[in-house]
Amino acid sequence: MQESAHQPITPSPYHRINKLVRPFFAVALVLMIVVAIFSEGIFDPGDGILHYQIARWSWKHPELFMHHWGKPVYTLLSSPFAQFGYKGAMIFNVLCHVGAAWLTWRVADRMKLPFAFLAGPLLLFAPISWGCAQSGLTEPLFALTLMLGIYFITAGRNTVAACIISILPFVRTEGFILAPLFGLFFLVRKEYLSMCLLAAGTLLYSIIGAIVVHHDFLWIIHQNPYRGEEMYGHGGLFHFVGLNEFIFGWSITALLNLGFISLVFRKKLLPRHSLAEIILVFGCFFVFFVAHSIFWWKGLFGSYGLYRVIACVLPCAVLVSLRGLQLITLVYANKKIAVNLTLIVVVATTLFNTFRQYGLFLAADEKQKIVQDVATEIRTQHLDQRFLYFGHPLMTHLLDKDPFDPEQCTEMWGLAENPALKKDAIVVWDSHFGPLQYAIPEERLLGIPQLHEVIRQSREYRQQDGKVVTLTWIVCEVE
Repeated sequence: MQESAHQPITPSPYHRINKLVRPFFAVALVLMIVVAIFSEGIFDPGDGILHYQIARWSWKHPELFMHHWGKPVYTLLSSPFAQFGYKGAMIFNVLCHVGAAWLTWRVADRMKLPFAFLAGPLLLFAPISWGCAQSGLTEPLFALTLMLGIYFITAGRNTVAACIISILPFVRTEGFILAPLFGLFFLVRKEYLSMCLLAAGTLLYSIIGAIVVHHDFLWIIHQNPYRGEEMYGHGGLFHFVGLNEFIFGWSITALLNLGFISLVFRKKLLPRHSLAEIILVFGCFFVFFVAHSIFWWKGLFGSYGLYRVIACVLPCAVLVSLRGLQLITLVYANKKIAVNLTLIVVVATTLFNTFRQYGLFLAADEKQKIVQDVATEIRTQHLDQRFLYFGHPLMTHLLDKDPFDPEQCTEMWGLAENPALKKDAIVVWDSHFGPLQYAIPEERLLGIPQLHEVIRQSREYRQQDGKVVTLTWIVCEVE
């Protein structure tokens, strides 16, 4: 059969590059482990530290394995690494990140997508996924679990895929949003056993949690930390769209848009878009991105507009981007030089976007430096052994306190209304968590009669949107 004049370039001219994919992943893994070990900065020192602390102290407090906010699957899998400290948690995330990139390449290869060899580099070095990999956050494990489910579907092992996706909500709660897409896929395929198995993870954790810790079969519902009401404010509907440079970088953003346009030209593209690709790749990314956009727009489910959450579905975004790249090659036809130049530009701009934002080694920013300085001053004044009322989880990490031991410290909930503060304890307040999380603005803190201010530090910090904010930390002693 004669090939169409519009036949896109296929990966076959790049068979030599395909042979280098596996060595590339090995080198990338070593590089990222080295970066994790020697980076001084902490990506997201709030949630990332708290997830690490839950994992680290879960061996001392086993009930933390069923901590709803901490995410039971993440806690279970990361806890052995967390026993080696925060660097151990970072290495766990590096393994998840590289594993997700590997699976993204394997899925692209199984779907016969052109330029599948680019899937790994694009995901590994996309701005937000690079940052999340150097953290204690749950996004890399979510991306890995999602792609593992899609991989087994492309391998024809749908019951295994269903069991894997069933635990996705216990890596991150958004799993409950994406699982119905897998249910739709199984329904269309009339694979009813696989569709039923999507409930296996929820049933399992409901039973274990009810018997061992919570004594409530519906604890997953009753202890949901993400309520429907507004908690952290709200913003524009296109908030995440406006942050595309920090999430995807220029190249992936352009290719992602072209990838969705490719659906219009799907009859001209070979291979054709499969049902799995449309529902589980395009669908998962679209539903996740739109859902979080709406959540922040309406202030729902504890949304704070954190753009790092999109790292969860970045593997899907990369696969969609490969379709966008394929669409570009329709214009070039068989002009190999033009195609090669396009590939170079795509990879080069992705690397530029990422390392311009983070550098090769993650450096401590002003937010982290001021916490470190306050912790140093606390030690200098020999206050670090006192009982601690805290807000920012990084402070307990720096002072090496068990945040779940009520004999060492406790959060600042109800601090202003508590008439029985522990004598000689210290209160470490910051201008972010204090007012936002615990409803204690500075004037309310200083109005508590038992408190005496002993340390104060302030520092200006420029956010990525260009806005300059002032961070203030106050340490008070309970008289």
